[in-house]
Amino acid sequence: MLFLSTLAALAAAAAAYQTCVVPHGGAGIDDTIALNQTIANCSSDSQILFQEGTTYNIGSPVTFRNLTNIEIAIRGNLALPTSIPYVQAFVNASAGQRLDWFTISGHNVTLTGNQNNPDGGYIDPFGEPWWIASQLTEPGGLALRPHFMGFSANNSEVAYLKIRKPIGWVFSMSGSNLHIHDVDIDASYDLNNPSLFPFNTDGYDVSGVNILMENNHIFNGDDCVAVNNGAHNVTIRNMICEGGHGASLSGTDNIANIHFDNITSRNSLYATRFKSSLNSTGNVYNVTWSNIYVLNATFPIFATSAYFDQNTNRGLTPGNFGAGTKATNITNFSWINVTGTINDMYPGDGSCITVPCWYSIPGITNTPGIPFQMLPGSAQGIQVKNVNLLPIDGKGAPNTFCNSTYFSDGTANLVFECTNGPYVATSS
Repeated sequence: MLFLSTLAALAAAAAAYQTCVVPHGGAGIDDTIALNQTIANCSSDSQILFQEGTTYNIGSPVTFRNLTNIEIAIRGNLALPTSIPYVQAFVNASAGQRLDWFTISGHNVTLTGNQNNPDGGYIDPFGEPWWIASQLTEPGGLALRPHFMGFSANNSEVAYLKIRKPIGWVFSMSGSNLHIHDVDIDASYDLNNPSLFPFNTDGYDVSGVNILMENNHIFNGDDCVAVNNGAHNVTIRNMICEGGHGASLSGTDNIANIHFDNITSRNSLYATRFKSSLNSTGNVYNVTWSNIYVLNATFPIFATSAYFDQNTNRGLTPGNFGAGTKATNITNFSWINVTGTINDMYPGDGSCITVPCWYSIPGITNTPGIPFQMLPGSAQGIQVKNVNLLPIDGKGAPNTFCNSTYFSDGTANLVFECTNGPYVATSS
């Protein structure tokens, strides 16, 4: 009887789970109305299916809220509106002019693309015309740009998506017990024409607990991934970052136990970076970058508690801070096994639109392998170990930019000489 009861329960559960196919209205028809109705009818124990071979028109922002036991399966493709003024009107009407085109929240949510068909699982925001318009009229990025997706869920997964030419910020990830893998973000641009630059195309902004990100590929113009306030127990591994600002920790407080491992950085401004803004207060603990492979980064290893935002600090000079300035405290940061080349021939990228440039550091050389720019006494337990970085031609040595006053526990843990000069390793 127990066996029969179990079978009956399994059969009932299977019967309760439904597949909800999103209707497609045809060319030029906004599918959002039909999608919203599908969401309303299928918010639990369902698969919401975008059919293979179909391109859906997502003509207005969509919210998937309070989902339970849901798979959103994008087997076909999604196309966002191509009209810049049309999209800007939505952003302008939103609270604080901050809008996610897709908002997803819930428990046990799986968001997947098409693992088996290379022509499926694409989402097209058509961002390149926005980049071109910015170059012509608003350097630094057009006003009223939407964010792509806010994803806040527990015990959930995002996989096999392909985001092609985002307008700006791509994923904002929060929640707990998340697995994000095999996602491709393509905000690629011509590295030989950096004036056409995809500003603020951050791949991932992450704030959550127990998060694993792996096997993702990002080509963009800002942080490949940025770990933010509230992030704990985050592992980011086996990732390729191209053209942007690297594997970053970008926060001021309540961040702990973050591990970046096996990251390949290609033609980026930064390969690895910690940044927090001046006069921020808080604590960040236990962060490791390990097994980092660098191809032509201007700054392979970079840490600053004096981050400079060129849009809010126009006319000021980076690196100048007066008495009484505060900074985030960092503890137990490690860079281990960092190898590759420094972009000493063509340093920088297209994000520099001010004079002085936002990423300039007064007095630095053109081979800045390990530049630290922090406030006195704001760091302890810092280690940089097994570094093999060379200029593009393979000759010479990287330089460090370092001041012993930064470290409240002295410089013995650093495993390199803390000077403004050539990198010299010391015994650990």
